[in-house]
Amino acid sequence: MYQANKFFADNHYKPFSEDTAPILIAWHLQTPENAGHLLRLAANVGCRLVLFVKNEEEVTFKTSKMKYVAGQAAKNIDWHYCLPDEVEQLVPADYTFFALETSPGSSNLFSVKLPAKMALMVGSERSGIPLGVNFPNQQNIHIPMHGMVKSMNVSHAASVCLFEWVRQRGGFEISSSGYTE
Repeated sequence: MYQANKFFADNHYKPFSEDTAPILIAWHLQTPENAGHLLRLAANVGCRLVLFVKNEEEVTFKTSKMKYVAGQAAKNIDWHYCLPDEVEQLVPADYTFFALETSPGSSNLFSVKLPAKMALMVGSERSGIPLGVNFPNQQNIHIPMHGMVKSMNVSHAASVCLFEWVRQRGGFEISSSGYTE
């Protein structure tokens, strides 16, 4: 048995309820590996949904490569492709959209109180979130970068943000209830 499997067999973190679990939205990703990493991350955090937004003319990923990277997460998380104009209908109205994008007017992730019901948007590896994406009450946030390189891989950036959301929800307390999957 792997050390992590033994650890989590003895230590249980309470999952977030379905009605407050975050939603992850990835706009126009280019590589199936990044999509697979995002699926795995979403399963680690307990996201309720992952949307891969693509235009009709864009090619969808080779699902086998994406699923290989995602591992069991591809089977354990609700995910699908959608068109840009379908996003708002797929996200419950009581969720707040957060664009993780280094842009003018964006707020430092670590100085923002993230909402209990967050739809986190990340963008393409090349061009980020499209400029025209702007939902009601949307907030733009960025991760402060102190080093020479001022960008992160999309799955790494999403990890930082989603685990900050977990931290703000107090989600790092080990449950004494003996929760098992």
